[in-house]
Amino acid sequence: MTDGRSAPTEVFAHYRELLREEPWLETAVCWTVVVPHDHRPFSVADIGARVSGGSPHDVHEAAPLEALPYYDGVHPMSAAPAGPAVTLFENNGFLGSLPEVLRRLSRDGRVCGVYWNVEGNNRLSYAADGRVLVSLDAMFSEEWDDDIFAVLEPELRAMTEMLTEDEGDWQAAAMTVVESVTGVRLTAEWLAEAYPYITFQWPVAS
Repeated sequence: MTDGRSAPTEVFAHYRELLREEPWLETAVCWTVVVPHDHRPFSVADIGARVSGGSPHDVHEAAPLEALPYYDGVHPMSAAPAGPAVTLFENNGFLGSLPEVLRRLSRDGRVCGVYWNVEGNNRLSYAADGRVLVSLDAMFSEEWDDDIFAVLEPELRAMTEMLTEDEGDWQAAAMTVVESVTGVRLTAEWLAEAYPYITFQWPVAS
């Protein structure tokens, strides 16, 4: 992960290349970035409490993505600092896309994330101060209304321009919005590293 702000076209090119380098990403992922207002990062334990809402969960030592446990009823989530922000990543997961989770994660901060699965379900979300302000289908930007654009201007405008030029890269465009809003980049190097992770019992609190 790297912090910084780049031109949307450069960010878009980065994610197009990342999806080519790591084709498994196109299948089903949930990438969520939490940015605290006061620049004091939330601890992994705090993230676990916010995501779970009080339901059973466990915090674990660092492990690579391929070593995380995947079995019925248990949902693993990597949680890694990125400057003052915290990056949450789920391979074939969805917890970071749930409105109730976004509300809890965004208390005292803001959250932007993207989710999709193999069936084409997807969600690009933005929440701040305990409220979900944007929750949209990233594949169909022509259906977004002016109220949605007003929340994330100019990030969503830039995304629609990218989709106009290359409609097949909605995933890269959605990831561009997450980086543009949070200043945090997802890279192949990050995906290869080990990070603390949390396991949650389904369902989490509503």
